[in-house]
Amino acid sequence: MQIVKKEFRPGILILELAGPLQIGVECKQLELAFDQLLRDGHTRVVLDLTRLTKLDSAGLGKIVNCFSRLKTAGGALRLAGTTGMIDGVMKLAHADRFLKAYPTSREAAESLSDSSASPAG
Repeated sequence: MQIVKKEFRPGILILELAGPLQIGVECKQLELAFDQLLRDGHTRVVLDLTRLTKLDSAGLGKIVNCFSRLKTAGGALRLAGTTGMIDGVMKLAHADRFLKAYPTSREAAESLSDSSASPAG
């Protein structure tokens, strides 16, 4: 899995995930990426799943874990581009009830700009 980090605007990061997010190496990659974000003080993050090819229960669990860690740090997580199978997995697990998803990363990032999430630092 590839993770590309982009800054939407100061305080809001977009992580573009490409490839599968499944149990094992990919989950660890995402965890390490979030460890770094939190160390750097970034708490408003968009996960762009447009190019995600597979998502299993472990991958979804890792996304939920990242959501919890950001929330604990006073931030927020938004998802973008959840379509097809990815959307199905989210609905099946009822994760769509608390993980807010948007059609594009731009819309997701805008929602973080408008939200009352306090800026990092």
